[in-house]
Amino acid sequence: MVEPGLSGRLSDQLYERVRTAIAAGELVPGTRLVELELARRYGVSQAPVRDALKRLAAEGLVLQFPRRGSYVADISEEDARQAYRVRAVLEQFAATEVCRLGPPGLAELLAGDVEAMRAAARRDDVGGVVDGDVSFHRHVWEAAGNGLLARMWTVTEAGLRSFTAVSNKVYFGRLEEIAENHVPLVTALGGGVPEVAGILFREHVLEIWERIGAPIEG
Repeated sequence: MVEPGLSGRLSDQLYERVRTAIAAGELVPGTRLVELELARRYGVSQAPVRDALKRLAAEGLVLQFPRRGSYVADISEEDARQAYRVRAVLEQFAATEVCRLGPPGLAELLAGDVEAMRAAARRDDVGGVVDGDVSFHRHVWEAAGNGLLARMWTVTEAGLRSFTAVSNKVYFGRLEEIAENHVPLVTALGGGVPEVAGILFREHVLEIWERIGAPIEG
């Protein structure tokens, strides 16, 4: 049961609870999310449940169909593979531009994201690790000085978030490893060699496919 309080706060709590359940694999892709059942489960009215599901739908974690209800989003491995292939190219471009521009304050933001991932990993909080991971790469894309690229991250994030949440838990031995894998990226961005930074970011994105055993070519 969530803590009592204002409707907005209840909505936030429901959002976090359901998102964590999706990230941990407790709510598998294709699961129907019935507002009344969730309201009973968490001891709240349907209004905050409805608001929470709308937020999750905006992130791509939930699919909502008129007159059919809400479902945990199902992102196939092939869909994710295609999205990662595009992301790898854009990530390389973003890192190259950021290294070339050297925007002030970015290193501190990224260091904060890494610490957030470390803290979440110590709690075995998959959703928290994903949040830190998403924030890290969003900061890089936004710092590239390209408005279109920043807007494209929103689309990319929505398409990959649920797959990343599951794959991080399945394909990495320890959640701490995910956080530490970002440290060399921060160093590369401050190294002053844009081409090197770009390649490292591209390889970082494609690493998950190497772990699966079917790396993307090209």
